Amino acid sequence: MFIYSPPFTSIHLLNIIVQFVFDFCLYKFCNSSPQSIYYLILSSFLAGSLHPCAGHFIAEHYFFSKTGAGTESIEELRRQKSDNQEADKPAGDASSPLANLTPPETYSYYGPLNLLTYNVGLHNEHHDFPAVPWTRLYALHNIAKEFYEPLPSHRSWVWVIYTFILDSNVGLWCRVKRAEGGRIVGGGGGGATAAGDGGGWKESEIQN
Repeated sequence: MFIYSPPFTSIHLLNIIVQFVFDFCLYKFCNSSPQSIYYLILSSFLAGSLHPCAGHFIAEHYFFSKTGAGTESIEELRRQKSDNQEADKPAGDASSPLANLTPPETYSYYGPLNLLTYNVGLHNEHHDFPAVPWTRLYALHNIAKEFYEPLPSHRSWVWVIYTFILDSNVGLWCRVKRAEGGRIVGGGGGGATAAGDGGGWKESEIQN
């Protein structure tokens, strides 16, 4: 929203009105007690802070520079389990398959908390195929596992929160930006093209 701010339309105004009407009705139905409103406000802060499931916000948008502990690829973990010699190597060793990958823009998570979050942890799969419903993301992963298993993934959202707070190598500045830029949110489809060439991206749509 800070990079591209959508225009304020009637649907946004309707959303605000509906929210205020709902809050007012809740307040009245709870004997005009403000505790119901406090509960909603505090729940929003809890859900977006130290709640274990809130780790997905960090896992999806911040780069973790070190491998090991809670960030390995499925392929790497399988190799470590089947080869004791490989398992004895220190985390982040140059021989790690993750060492040769470009910095990932996001990380997936395949743990049990996906049961509570509509499989939001399968974030690479979701971004590659956003039209696939959450109920089919694991099927998508299995169909294309040769592409997803080599990618780094998080084993624990709790570990993600802990590391983000206490590890000086991870923080708000750890974001990945494409060297060639990206596309400004909101315009056309297809590949980048010069202005006036027809389909694809216009030069004015490219974000450097």
